[in-house]
Amino acid sequence: MSEPGKVDANLLLQAWQTGGIPEDDQKIRIRALLGLSKPLIIAVSEQVGQMPDEDKRLGIYRLVDLLRELDEKDREFYLRRVAKKAGSTVADLRGLLKSGEKKGTKTESDVEPDRITGGWVQGHLLELVFDPIKVATWFAVRYPDGRVDPHVEKITIEGRTLAPIWPNSILIKNGVRMPTEIYEKPLPEKELLAITKGHIYKYFDFGSNDFFEELSPQYVGFTYFADAFMETSYMRALGDYGTGKTRFLKAIGLICYRPIYVTGGSSAASLYHFLDFYKGTLILNEADFGQSDEASIIAKILNGGTERDEGISKMKKTADGNMEIEMYNVFGPKVIATRKGFDDKAIESRCLTMEMVPMAPHPRIPRHLPPNYGEITAEIRNLWTTYRLFNAQESIHIDETQTDYTLEARLSQVSGPLMSIISDPDVKEQMKMFMREYNERSQTERYATKTARIVEGILKAWAWGPVSANVNDENRLYLKDIAFATNIVTDDMNHRMGDDDEEERVDQKTGRKTGGKMTSRGVSGIMDKFLQLRTWRATDGIDEYKGTMYIDMNRDLERVKALTERWGVKWLERGSEKRPIKINLNDPETSKRLVQHDLPTYYTTK
Repeated sequence: MSEPGKVDANLLLQAWQTGGIPEDDQKIRIRALLGLSKPLIIAVSEQVGQMPDEDKRLGIYRLVDLLRELDEKDREFYLRRVAKKAGSTVADLRGLLKSGEKKGTKTESDVEPDRITGGWVQGHLLELVFDPIKVATWFAVRYPDGRVDPHVEKITIEGRTLAPIWPNSILIKNGVRMPTEIYEKPLPEKELLAITKGHIYKYFDFGSNDFFEELSPQYVGFTYFADAFMETSYMRALGDYGTGKTRFLKAIGLICYRPIYVTGGSSAASLYHFLDFYKGTLILNEADFGQSDEASIIAKILNGGTERDEGISKMKKTADGNMEIEMYNVFGPKVIATRKGFDDKAIESRCLTMEMVPMAPHPRIPRHLPPNYGEITAEIRNLWTTYRLFNAQESIHIDETQTDYTLEARLSQVSGPLMSIISDPDVKEQMKMFMREYNERSQTERYATKTARIVEGILKAWAWGPVSANVNDENRLYLKDIAFATNIVTDDMNHRMGDDDEEERVDQKTGRKTGGKMTSRGVSGIMDKFLQLRTWRATDGIDEYKGTMYIDMNRDLERVKALTERWGVKWLERGSEKRPIKINLNDPETSKRLVQHDLPTYYTTK
């Protein structure tokens, strides 16, 4: 059924045919109805006139495109009516029409441009600028010769005509925050960093965490040059509710390059499009999605977003109903906040993580951000984007001779680009010191885990030497010895810390047994999951070890050495310690000697 005042053309034609109306008469009636109908240009104008103010400018741009399709006579006929219906002015519409007017023979500049968000194009750096007051976009361009033009409506590069995307709801509603102005010349790097540090200091309290207080302004500056590197890193705030994670994101994230601010309530799938199209810094609040499809998407984005040439593919349905593969580039810096660590350790290794603790912020920190906070952050983004426009490089090679090999491999990889953009020698040396401190803290935290105890157990069993004179035992480490050594290490640590032996207990949620003495099976599980060490079954050797599992150190020696560095464990040479023996604690004399010498279990040697 048709709406009141409207007629369904198909139903009308069927009725005419059923009523026996001749075809010529039908044509006459159709012409009469068309003469009475509302022209498309007027219908669209009315729709634009009903749009909210923030979307109206985009509607007017579309309306101007329709006006351009009319011939000159019809355009003049409708221009005044269109302006009135759309809530615009004739002068405004004429100005927009004139900016895209085509006269005479078509040239390259007359071609309908590709609308993009900017980036590097044949040695030209294009930065998208958006004026929220005028609701207008344009490019700031740095040409290959170094000349900078802060306002370019359209540019042709090697036959390709490019123009900025039209203002859309993403820009208008701050889904992505673009610079609003480019200045004539940039501020010096030191002054920019001082402004950035002062802003963060004013709105966020780092407490006693000097490392992140120094790192944060450097990371902000890094986001404006990250596209020149092959790798990037993430900054993360980790903590429970009420620890200041959101303020962390707003104080730091909103002054990064093209911040894309989204929350856990946003569609994770939309992040592919955001990052691929706008190529900004993802500011992700409450990135805890639990066990869900959303969590899987977030994990893919975070895992695939640290290396420039890694794309993520998705299946997309085409207009004809078929499926095709579409690739997305999600590379770029990210500032994220989570309440708990990621289950995926690969993502954990990509994050420079500040652990948030509940505390009363310093009195200088305002409880509420000021109403003009958007303007404050926009000004800082404008300053940094101006600096980028004058100083950015399309590709920056990291000098390997400057690599700090005392850092863990992953930290060295993700911090290398960050260190490369620091030009001040004093600041660079200070950041190196902070990175080493962060590396040491990470190793200390990792050293406290059960996996670290097993790595220590591997080293101690290695130091005991072979279990027999059999030539095959020379490079074997049996899991039963590693479990034995791990328990010795654990008991010794508990003893030195004044703790009792760890008792076996059952986890209430999983039902799994935890704690207690380590077994060969327990060692095998952790080695396979966290250390990636392969085990083999012994088919020869002495009876006590025949049929048990072992590590082949002839094959994995270098890997074990790398694990000792990663887990902060001291390397021990083969045969450098005596092999201990198990003792009978029911023997009164043995127990007496243990008490007398304050020795933990197992510490009697051959």
